[in-house]
Amino acid sequence: MLLVVVIMLAGGLAACGGGGDDDDGGADAADDPVASEAQAFFIEAGCAECHGENGEGDGVNQRTEIRGTRMIIQQFRQRVRNGRGSAMPGYTEEQVSEEQLQMLWEWLRD
Repeated sequence: MLLVVVIMLAGGLAACGGGGDDDDGGADAADDPVASEAQAFFIEAGCAECHGENGEGDGVNQRTEIRGTRMIIQQFRQRVRNGRGSAMPGYTEEQVSEEQLQMLWEWLRD
């Protein structure tokens, strides 16, 4: 009987995603090397200073939250390249390559 209960609990947890409580809304960088690379670049490029290490925002200004962005790639590219007034600088292709831009966009959408 105990074995049946243990099997049922294990199956239930697996169906619910394992029951982890560290859901930050994004890909788990520890398990995904691309997410890890994207997050490392995000921090290195200075994006985390305003947007938080996972794009969750600064907790004060809702506009700094970009995790789960609904921007299409063209909008994201335009924002990265042109910035947003004095709130966000623009980044040249030498600073953020097209490949890095695509990687960041995919990581932030998750």
